[in-house]
Amino acid sequence: MSEPIRVLLVDDSAVVLHGLKTILEESPNLVIVGTAATYEEALAAVRQCRPNVVLLDVRVGSASGIDLCESIRQTFPRIAVLFLTNRHDTVSLRSAIHAGAQGYLLKSCSGLDVMRAVEVVAEGRAVIDPTLTAQVITWIRDGAQASRPQSIDDCSEADIEVLSRIAAGKSNKEIARELHATPTKIASRIQAIYKRLKISRRSEATSCFVRWSERLPHSMPTGTSFRDRSLAGTTPAAEMAIGHSVIQPR
Repeated sequence: MSEPIRVLLVDDSAVVLHGLKTILEESPNLVIVGTAATYEEALAAVRQCRPNVVLLDVRVGSASGIDLCESIRQTFPRIAVLFLTNRHDTVSLRSAIHAGAQGYLLKSCSGLDVMRAVEVVAEGRAVIDPTLTAQVITWIRDGAQASRPQSIDDCSEADIEVLSRIAAGKSNKEIARELHATPTKIASRIQAIYKRLKISRRSEATSCFVRWSERLPHSMPTGTSFRDRSLAGTTPAAEMAIGHSVIQPR
């Protein structure tokens, strides 16, 4: 038979500590090895009791439970941290996850839910309160969208004008002269384009523009704007870039 999971309870409320201890001691798989009501008591108890799981709140008195979690995880990476809190805001949830917590439950959950969550994080798995699932999905989706490099299709007409001239091998001064702008303004626009496209060199900008141009139809109505032309057919600058592949130094 495997040894029971050693649990340390951390909360600044004596009532909460007593209630948790009473509930968790009903499980034969868990043993409460200590309790703590302050940040300092918790760190001392972790060193002395060597728990498998620390159950704590986002706030521990006037101290941050998030900071406590981070300290525990950095010093004792094999100890799992499970938050049990009333805080259901996205900031607290994200901070807990970034600090290394394996679990995050709301105090509205049942005693059985807490028991199961302790066992889950002790096994190296993660658990999130079901009511917070939507927040986690939104967070992941937003992060994925933020890290996704944009395509030239997302660029403005002015950006495409600049890119077409970079692809044609023109310098910043030449681009500025043709677009009636200052070289400084053009340089700033180019850096903004690089950031948007997740690139850092003129050669990468040229490759992006050429690939984008090659996907376009090769017919172009007359009397249309650059954006309309770019959607309808290859621009003269793109044809020049494809034909000559002239690349300016970065």
